[in-house]
Amino acid sequence: MSKTSIHHTQIHLSGAVPGGLTGSPLASAGMQARNFTAMVDSPAPAIAPDFYTTDPLVSDVEHLCDPAEPVSDARLLNLAVKYFFAYVHEDAHRDAVPYGELAGLYEQFSRHQSMNEPGDDIEIMNRLRMWSPVLRVLADAPRAAHIMRAVLACADAMSGCGPFMGVDLGAGTGIMLLALQILARRGGFSDIQTLGYQCDPLSGERTYDLVQSLGAGAVMLVDPTREQAFHLVRGRTVNFVTNEVMAGIQQSLDADNCFHKYRAFLHAVGDNLDRTVFFPEGLIAHSVASRASVILARENGFQPPVEYLTEKFIPQGLILEGKVLPMHRLGGDFYRYLT
Repeated sequence: MSKTSIHHTQIHLSGAVPGGLTGSPLASAGMQARNFTAMVDSPAPAIAPDFYTTDPLVSDVEHLCDPAEPVSDARLLNLAVKYFFAYVHEDAHRDAVPYGELAGLYEQFSRHQSMNEPGDDIEIMNRLRMWSPVLRVLADAPRAAHIMRAVLACADAMSGCGPFMGVDLGAGTGIMLLALQILARRGGFSDIQTLGYQCDPLSGERTYDLVQSLGAGAVMLVDPTREQAFHLVRGRTVNFVTNEVMAGIQQSLDADNCFHKYRAFLHAVGDNLDRTVFFPEGLIAHSVASRASVILARENGFQPPVEYLTEKFIPQGLILEGKVLPMHRLGGDFYRYLT
Protein backbone atom coordinates (compact mmCIF):
# COMPACT_ATOMS: atom_id res chain seq x y z
CA MET A 1 0.00 0.00 0.00
CA SER A 2 1.44 3.34 -1.00
CA LYS A 3 0.78 6.67 0.59
CA THR A 4 -0.72 7.92 -2.65
CA SER A 5 -3.39 5.21 -2.61
CA ILE A 6 -4.84 6.35 0.70
CA HIS A 7 -7.64 8.87 0.88
CA HIS A 8 -8.22 11.08 3.88
CA THR A 9 -11.49 10.77 5.77
CA GLN A 10 -13.10 14.05 6.76
CA ILE A 11 -15.48 14.02 9.72
CA HIS A 12 -17.41 17.13 10.69
CA LEU A 13 -18.13 17.08 14.40
CA SER A 14 -20.60 20.01 14.37
CA GLY A 15 -20.22 20.98 17.99
CA ALA A 16 -19.17 17.57 19.29
CA VAL A 17 -15.75 18.72 20.40
CA PRO A 18 -14.51 16.26 23.05
CA GLY A 19 -12.74 18.94 25.04
CA GLY A 20 -16.01 20.74 25.60
CA LEU A 21 -17.72 17.84 27.35
CA THR A 22 -15.99 17.80 30.70
CA GLY A 23 -19.39 18.00 32.42
CA SER A 24 -20.17 14.43 31.40
CA PRO A 25 -18.57 11.62 33.45
CA LEU A 26 -18.45 9.38 30.38
CA ALA A 27 -16.78 12.04 28.23
CA SER A 28 -14.39 13.23 30.92
CA ALA A 29 -13.21 9.72 31.75
CA GLY A 30 -12.50 9.21 28.07
CA MET A 31 -10.41 12.35 27.91
CA GLN A 32 -8.61 11.35 31.08
CA ALA A 33 -7.92 7.96 29.57
CA ARG A 34 -5.97 9.76 26.88
CA ASN A 35 -4.03 12.29 28.92
CA PHE A 36 -4.73 11.81 32.67
CA THR A 37 -5.45 15.50 33.15
CA ALA A 38 -9.26 15.78 32.99
CA MET A 39 -11.30 15.70 36.16
CA VAL A 40 -15.05 15.51 36.41
CA ASP A 41 -17.45 16.77 39.06
CA SER A 42 -20.23 14.21 38.77
CA PRO A 43 -23.66 15.85 38.87
CA ALA A 44 -26.09 14.59 41.48
CA PRO A 45 -28.39 13.00 40.75
CA ALA A 46 -26.91 11.65 37.53
CA ILE A 47 -29.32 11.98 34.61
CA ALA A 48 -29.07 9.18 32.09
CA PRO A 49 -28.43 10.28 28.49
CA ASP A 50 -30.94 9.21 25.86
CA PHE A 51 -28.76 6.42 24.47
CA TYR A 52 -28.54 4.57 27.82
CA THR A 53 -30.85 1.73 28.74
CA THR A 54 -30.93 -0.25 31.97
CA ASP A 55 -31.11 -3.62 30.19
CA PRO A 56 -28.37 -6.05 31.26
CA LEU A 57 -25.30 -6.22 29.05
CA VAL A 58 -25.99 -9.84 28.15
CA SER A 59 -29.41 -8.81 26.83
CA ASP A 60 -27.91 -6.02 24.71
CA VAL A 61 -25.40 -8.46 23.23
CA GLU A 62 -28.17 -10.93 22.39
CA HIS A 63 -30.17 -8.26 20.56
CA LEU A 64 -27.19 -7.02 18.56
CA CYS A 65 -26.35 -10.58 17.50
CA ASP A 66 -29.80 -10.85 15.91
CA PRO A 67 -29.59 -9.77 12.25
CA ALA A 68 -33.21 -8.59 12.45
CA GLU A 69 -32.22 -5.99 15.05
CA PRO A 70 -30.81 -2.69 13.75
CA VAL A 71 -27.32 -1.53 14.66
CA SER A 72 -27.06 2.13 15.59
CA ASP A 73 -24.39 4.36 17.09
CA ALA A 74 -26.52 4.77 20.20
CA ARG A 75 -26.80 1.01 20.74
CA LEU A 76 -23.06 0.52 20.29
CA LEU A 77 -22.25 3.30 22.76
CA ASN A 78 -24.75 1.77 25.19
CA LEU A 79 -22.94 -1.55 24.82
CA ALA A 80 -19.48 -0.01 25.25
CA VAL A 81 -20.24 1.73 28.56
CA LYS A 82 -21.90 -1.36 30.02
CA TYR A 83 -18.94 -3.49 28.97
CA PHE A 84 -16.67 -1.10 30.88
CA PHE A 85 -18.83 -1.48 33.98
CA ALA A 86 -18.99 -5.27 33.65
CA TYR A 87 -15.22 -5.48 33.25
CA VAL A 88 -14.72 -3.87 36.66
CA HIS A 89 -17.70 -5.43 38.46
CA GLU A 90 -17.79 -9.22 38.34
CA ASP A 91 -21.12 -10.73 37.21
CA ALA A 92 -22.51 -7.27 36.38
CA HIS A 93 -23.15 -8.41 32.79
CA ARG A 94 -26.29 -10.13 34.08
CA ASP A 95 -27.70 -7.16 35.98
CA ALA A 96 -29.54 -3.97 35.15
CA VAL A 97 -27.16 -1.12 36.03
CA PRO A 98 -28.62 2.22 37.16
CA TYR A 99 -26.97 5.08 35.30
CA GLY A 100 -25.88 6.69 38.56
CA GLU A 101 -23.68 3.69 39.35
CA LEU A 102 -22.22 3.70 35.86
CA ALA A 103 -21.48 7.43 35.99
CA GLY A 104 -19.92 6.97 39.41
CA LEU A 105 -17.50 4.38 38.07
CA TYR A 106 -16.47 6.66 35.22
CA GLU A 107 -15.93 9.47 37.70
CA GLN A 108 -13.70 7.18 39.77
CA PHE A 109 -11.71 6.20 36.71
CA SER A 110 -11.18 9.87 35.86
CA ARG A 111 -9.07 10.16 39.04
CA HIS A 112 -7.96 6.57 39.64
CA GLN A 113 -4.26 7.40 39.45
CA SER A 114 -4.62 9.93 42.26
CA MET A 115 -5.38 9.35 45.96
CA ASN A 116 -8.67 7.84 47.07
CA GLU A 117 -11.51 10.07 48.21
CA PRO A 118 -13.39 9.37 51.47
CA GLY A 119 -16.09 6.81 50.77
CA ASP A 120 -14.31 5.23 47.79
CA ASP A 121 -14.54 1.47 47.51
CA ILE A 122 -10.86 0.60 47.90
CA GLU A 123 -11.18 -2.72 46.08
CA ILE A 124 -12.79 -1.06 43.06
CA MET A 125 -10.16 1.70 42.96
CA ASN A 126 -7.41 -0.92 43.12
CA ARG A 127 -9.00 -2.80 40.22
CA LEU A 128 -9.07 0.39 38.17
CA ARG A 129 -5.36 0.91 38.84
CA MET A 130 -4.43 -2.72 38.23
CA TRP A 131 -6.28 -2.89 34.90
CA SER A 132 -5.59 0.71 33.89
CA PRO A 133 -3.55 -0.10 30.75
CA VAL A 134 -6.41 -1.99 29.11
CA LEU A 135 -9.27 -0.02 30.69
CA ARG A 136 -8.11 3.14 28.93
CA VAL A 137 -9.55 1.73 25.72
CA LEU A 138 -12.96 1.06 27.33
CA ALA A 139 -13.04 4.25 29.39
CA ASP A 140 -12.91 6.24 26.17
CA ALA A 141 -16.36 4.92 25.31
CA PRO A 142 -16.82 6.89 22.05
CA ARG A 143 -13.63 5.39 20.66
CA ALA A 144 -14.56 1.89 21.79
CA ALA A 145 -17.98 2.24 20.14
CA HIS A 146 -16.42 3.61 16.95
CA ILE A 147 -14.07 0.63 16.71
CA MET A 148 -16.98 -1.79 17.13
CA ARG A 149 -18.94 0.03 14.43
CA ALA A 150 -15.99 -0.20 12.06
CA VAL A 151 -15.69 -3.95 12.63
CA LEU A 152 -19.39 -4.51 12.00
CA ALA A 153 -19.12 -2.40 8.84
CA CYS A 154 -16.96 -5.16 7.37
CA ALA A 155 -20.02 -7.42 7.01
CA ASP A 156 -20.11 -6.97 3.24
CA ALA A 157 -16.64 -8.53 2.96
CA MET A 158 -17.78 -11.64 4.83
CA SER A 159 -19.36 -14.69 3.21
CA GLY A 160 -22.12 -15.73 5.62
CA CYS A 161 -21.87 -19.49 5.34
CA GLY A 162 -19.75 -22.21 6.88
CA PRO A 163 -17.45 -21.85 9.89
CA PHE A 164 -16.05 -18.55 11.14
CA MET A 165 -12.64 -18.10 12.73
CA GLY A 166 -11.71 -14.73 14.20
CA VAL A 167 -8.41 -13.92 15.91
CA ASP A 168 -7.41 -10.95 18.08
CA LEU A 169 -3.62 -10.72 18.36
CA GLY A 170 -3.82 -8.31 21.31
CA ALA A 171 -7.06 -9.09 23.09
CA GLY A 172 -6.77 -6.43 25.79
CA THR A 173 -10.26 -6.08 27.25
CA GLY A 174 -11.89 -8.48 24.78
CA ILE A 175 -14.15 -5.82 23.24
CA MET A 176 -12.90 -6.72 19.76
CA LEU A 177 -13.71 -10.39 20.33
CA LEU A 178 -17.24 -9.34 21.24
CA ALA A 179 -17.47 -7.30 18.04
CA LEU A 180 -16.31 -10.32 16.02
CA GLN A 181 -18.95 -12.52 17.64
CA ILE A 182 -21.67 -10.01 16.81
CA LEU A 183 -20.37 -9.72 13.23
CA ALA A 184 -20.32 -13.49 12.69
CA ARG A 185 -23.71 -14.15 14.28
CA ARG A 186 -25.38 -11.38 12.34
CA GLY A 187 -23.78 -12.77 9.20
CA GLY A 188 -25.29 -16.21 9.65
CA PHE A 189 -22.06 -18.11 10.11
CA SER A 190 -22.02 -21.53 11.76
CA ASP A 191 -19.41 -22.98 14.11
CA ILE A 192 -18.21 -19.54 15.20
CA GLN A 193 -14.87 -19.44 17.01
CA THR A 194 -13.17 -16.25 18.16
CA LEU A 195 -9.82 -16.53 19.84
CA GLY A 196 -7.89 -13.76 21.56
CA TYR A 197 -4.28 -13.66 22.73
CA GLN A 198 -3.32 -11.88 25.93
CA CYS A 199 0.00 -12.29 27.74
CA ASP A 200 -0.67 -9.92 30.66
CA PRO A 201 -1.77 -12.16 33.57
CA LEU A 202 -3.28 -9.26 35.55
CA SER A 203 -5.85 -8.27 32.95
CA GLY A 204 -5.79 -11.53 31.03
CA GLU A 205 -7.71 -13.53 33.62
CA ARG A 206 -10.42 -10.88 33.89
CA THR A 207 -10.72 -10.63 30.11
CA TYR A 208 -10.96 -14.41 29.88
CA ASP A 209 -13.78 -14.55 32.43
CA LEU A 210 -15.84 -11.75 30.89
CA VAL A 211 -15.45 -12.97 27.31
CA GLN A 212 -16.47 -16.48 28.34
CA SER A 213 -19.48 -15.25 30.31
CA LEU A 214 -20.77 -13.37 27.25
CA GLY A 215 -20.19 -16.29 24.90
CA ALA A 216 -17.77 -14.14 22.93
CA GLY A 217 -15.05 -16.74 22.47
CA ALA A 218 -11.92 -17.62 24.37
CA VAL A 219 -8.74 -15.90 25.51
CA MET A 220 -5.37 -17.62 25.42
CA LEU A 221 -2.97 -16.51 28.15
CA VAL A 222 0.12 -17.16 26.04
CA ASP A 223 2.80 -15.11 24.34
CA PRO A 224 1.62 -14.36 20.76
CA THR A 225 5.11 -13.34 19.66
CA ARG A 226 5.91 -17.07 19.43
CA GLU A 227 4.68 -19.11 16.47
CA GLN A 228 3.76 -22.02 18.75
CA ALA A 229 1.02 -19.86 20.29
CA PHE A 230 -1.04 -20.27 17.12
CA HIS A 231 -1.17 -24.07 17.01
CA LEU A 232 -4.99 -23.98 17.35
CA VAL A 233 -5.24 -21.75 14.28
CA ARG A 234 -2.60 -23.33 12.05
CA GLY A 235 -4.12 -25.13 9.08
CA ARG A 236 -7.49 -23.39 9.41
CA THR A 237 -9.03 -20.66 7.31
CA VAL A 238 -9.06 -17.40 9.27
CA ASN A 239 -11.86 -15.01 8.38
CA PHE A 240 -10.91 -11.98 10.46
CA VAL A 241 -7.86 -10.69 12.32
CA THR A 242 -8.01 -7.81 14.76
CA ASN A 243 -5.64 -6.22 17.26
CA GLU A 244 -7.07 -4.13 20.08
CA VAL A 245 -3.58 -2.78 20.78
CA MET A 246 -3.70 -0.92 17.46
CA ALA A 247 -6.54 1.27 18.73
CA GLY A 248 -5.07 1.81 22.19
CA ILE A 249 -5.20 5.18 23.89
CA GLN A 250 -1.73 6.74 23.95
CA GLN A 251 -0.40 3.23 23.34
CA SER A 252 3.00 3.09 21.69
CA LEU A 253 3.62 0.23 19.28
CA ASP A 254 6.86 -1.71 19.30
CA ALA A 255 8.31 -5.09 18.46
CA ASP A 256 7.03 -6.83 21.59
CA ASN A 257 3.43 -5.62 21.65
CA CYS A 258 2.83 -5.42 17.89
CA PHE A 259 5.39 -6.24 15.21
CA HIS A 260 6.55 -9.62 16.53
CA LYS A 261 2.92 -10.71 17.07
CA TYR A 262 2.05 -10.14 13.42
CA ARG A 263 5.26 -11.76 12.26
CA ALA A 264 4.67 -14.90 14.33
CA PHE A 265 1.03 -15.12 13.27
CA LEU A 266 1.76 -14.65 9.57
CA HIS A 267 4.53 -17.24 9.66
CA ALA A 268 2.30 -19.75 11.43
CA VAL A 269 -0.92 -19.23 9.49
CA GLY A 270 0.07 -17.40 6.33
CA ASP A 271 -1.07 -20.10 3.92
CA ASN A 272 -4.70 -19.69 5.00
CA LEU A 273 -5.10 -15.93 4.82
CA ASP A 274 -6.00 -15.33 1.18
CA ARG A 275 -9.47 -13.99 1.97
CA THR A 276 -8.83 -12.82 5.52
CA VAL A 277 -10.02 -9.38 6.57
CA PHE A 278 -7.51 -7.49 8.72
CA PHE A 279 -8.73 -4.80 11.07
CA PRO A 280 -7.53 -2.19 10.95
CA GLU A 281 -6.44 -2.48 7.34
CA GLY A 282 -3.43 -0.47 8.29
CA LEU A 283 -2.06 2.21 10.54
CA ILE A 284 0.11 5.28 10.14
CA ALA A 285 2.52 5.74 13.04
CA HIS A 286 5.37 8.06 13.97
CA SER A 287 8.59 7.56 15.89
CA VAL A 288 9.68 10.60 17.89
CA ALA A 289 13.20 9.20 18.36
CA SER A 290 13.96 8.73 14.67
CA ARG A 291 11.39 11.23 13.35
CA ALA A 292 10.22 8.56 10.95
CA SER A 293 6.64 7.86 9.88
CA VAL A 294 5.62 4.42 8.65
CA ILE A 295 2.59 2.67 7.23
CA LEU A 296 1.86 -0.69 8.84
CA ALA A 297 -0.39 -2.80 6.63
CA ARG A 298 -0.98 -6.30 5.32
CA GLU A 299 1.30 -5.66 2.36
CA ASN A 300 4.33 -5.28 4.63
CA GLY A 301 3.16 -7.74 7.28
CA PHE A 302 2.49 -4.85 9.68
CA GLN A 303 6.25 -4.43 9.99
CA PRO A 304 8.27 -1.20 9.86
CA PRO A 305 11.48 -1.13 7.84
CA VAL A 306 14.15 -3.29 9.49
CA GLU A 307 16.18 -0.27 10.57
CA TYR A 308 13.21 0.94 12.67
CA LEU A 309 12.22 -2.38 14.21
CA THR A 310 13.53 -1.40 17.64
CA GLU A 311 11.74 1.96 17.65
CA LYS A 312 8.52 2.84 19.47
CA PHE A 313 5.79 4.28 17.28
CA ILE A 314 2.76 6.37 18.22
CA PRO A 315 -0.38 5.71 16.12
CA GLN A 316 -1.46 8.76 14.15
CA GLY A 317 -4.21 7.38 11.94
CA LEU A 318 -6.14 4.21 11.21
CA ILE A 319 -6.67 3.01 7.64
CA LEU A 320 -10.30 1.94 7.35
CA GLU A 321 -11.97 1.14 4.02
CA GLY A 322 -8.96 2.50 2.17
CA LYS A 323 -9.16 5.89 3.90
CA VAL A 324 -7.17 7.44 6.73
CA LEU A 325 -8.99 8.34 9.93
CA PRO A 326 -6.78 10.54 12.16
CA MET A 327 -6.62 9.19 15.70
CA HIS A 328 -7.96 12.43 17.17
CA ARG A 329 -11.16 11.97 15.14
CA LEU A 330 -11.73 8.40 16.28
CA GLY A 331 -14.97 8.41 18.27
CA GLY A 332 -15.97 11.89 17.11
CA ASP A 333 -19.35 10.75 15.78
CA PHE A 334 -20.36 9.49 19.20
CA TYR A 335 -19.68 12.49 21.44
CA ARG A 336 -23.00 14.11 20.59
CA TYR A 337 -24.73 11.33 22.53
CA LEU A 338 -22.93 12.28 25.74
CA THR A 339 -24.31 15.80 26.00
